[in-house]
Amino acid sequence: MVHFERDMANVQRVREPRAYERFRCIGPECEDTCCDGWGILVDEATYGKYQNPALPEVAGKVLSTLVEINPARTSSGDFARIKLEGTRCPALLDGLCAIQKTLGEPYIADLCSMFPRVVSITGGVLERSLHLSCPEAARLVLLDPDAMRFEEREGDGQPYRAGSVVLLANDVPDDSVHRVRSLMMEVIRERSRPLWQRIVSLGCAIDRIADMEIERAAGVMEDHLRCLRTGALDELLLSQKGNPALQLETALELIVARLGADYTSPRFIECYREFMLGLEWNAKSSMEELAERYQGALRTWFLPFVREHEHVLENYLINYMFRTLFPYRKKRPDQRFAIDSSRESMKNAYLLLATHYAIIRALLIGLAARHREQFGPGQAVKLVQSYSKAFLHSGTFEKTASEFLDRNGEELTRKIAVLVMD
Repeated sequence: MVHFERDMANVQRVREPRAYERFRCIGPECEDTCCDGWGILVDEATYGKYQNPALPEVAGKVLSTLVEINPARTSSGDFARIKLEGTRCPALLDGLCAIQKTLGEPYIADLCSMFPRVVSITGGVLERSLHLSCPEAARLVLLDPDAMRFEEREGDGQPYRAGSVVLLANDVPDDSVHRVRSLMMEVIRERSRPLWQRIVSLGCAIDRIADMEIERAAGVMEDHLRCLRTGALDELLLSQKGNPALQLETALELIVARLGADYTSPRFIECYREFMLGLEWNAKSSMEELAERYQGALRTWFLPFVREHEHVLENYLINYMFRTLFPYRKKRPDQRFAIDSSRESMKNAYLLLATHYAIIRALLIGLAARHREQFGPGQAVKLVQSYSKAFLHSGTFEKTASEFLDRNGEELTRKIAVLVMD
C-alpha cells in the first residue's frame, strides 16, 4: 500500500479519451451485464471483509458463502473468486449488484469497483480508459468520431483502490513512451491510406524501433509517419497481396479454438451465427465458395460501411492501443506489468493487435452480407463488444493466437498484410 500511495502522490497529470468521462453504468438497462459470463475475482482485502459474521445477508445469502479461495491465485488481487450460479454472479439481483446495494461500494471487489474503467500509471501520468466488453463503453467509444481524442490535465486527486490501478515496473520517467505511442496512433488515424495499409505500416515501424532505446524511438516514428504521408512507403505497401480464403480460414480456426476452450456468451454466439448465415455456410459449403461470397460481401457491403463510418474501426484500434500501453506493456510472471521494448515483446503485441482486428473484420464482413443495406454501426458495436468479452478477457486466446501465427513462417509484414488487406 505504501508503494501504491507513493506512486499516486507522484501523479502530476491525468490523460484520458473524451469517452471516459461520459461513461455511466446503465445497470438493469444493459443488454449484456458484466455480472454474467465470466469468472469474477475477489481481492484478498475484500475477501477478508466477507468473513465478518455480523454482516447482513445479501440477496438472501450469507456473504461469506458466496466466495471461495482461488486455487490458481497469483497475487492478492486474485486471492478468491465468486462461486457462480451457472454463469452468473449470485449477488446479481434485478440487474444490479446486491452487495453494493446492501453494503455499499467498499464491499465490492477491486475488479467490480472499476470495470469497465482501466486505470494505469506510467511516466508519472494517470491514464484512464475503457474496456469495450461493456456495451455502453463500446457505444461511447465506437459511435462518436471524437471519442478517442485525448485530453490531458492536472491530476484531479480522485481516490483509487491499490488493487484497481496498474502500476508499470521499469517505467520511463519522461514522456518518451507516450510520444512513441501517440505517433503510432497517428499512423492509425492517417486517412490518406486505407486502414489495412496503416496497420501494415505500423508493423514496419515496430520492426524499426524494436530493441531501440525508447528515447530514440520517437524520432524514428516521426520519420516513419512522414514517409507514410508522402508516399515513401508505397512500394512496400502496394507490393502486398491479400488472400481472402486465408483470411477466412485463419479467422475460423481461431474462433473455433476459442469457442472450444471456455464458456462463450450467447451474445457473441448470436453474432457468429449471423456471420455464418451471411456467408450461406452449410455442411456442403466448400472453402472456395465461402471465400468467393466473403470477397463479394467485402466489396459490396463492408467497404461502403467503412468509408461512411471510418471512425468505428479506427476508434477500436486506438482504444486497444491506449488501454494496453501498446506496444510496450508486458505481463510479468508475477502478474504485474512492465515496460518492455524488446523485439520479441513488441512483435507479439503487434501480432495480437492485428489478429484481433483481422478476426473482427472477417466477422463484420459476414454480418454485412447478412444485413446488407441495414448493416450499420449498431451491428458493429454488438460484434466488437461481444468479441471483446469473449476474446480479450480470455486466459488462453493470446497464447493460442501466437502459436498459430508462429506456425506461419512468413516475415511479419507479409503475414499481417495477408490477414488484413482489403
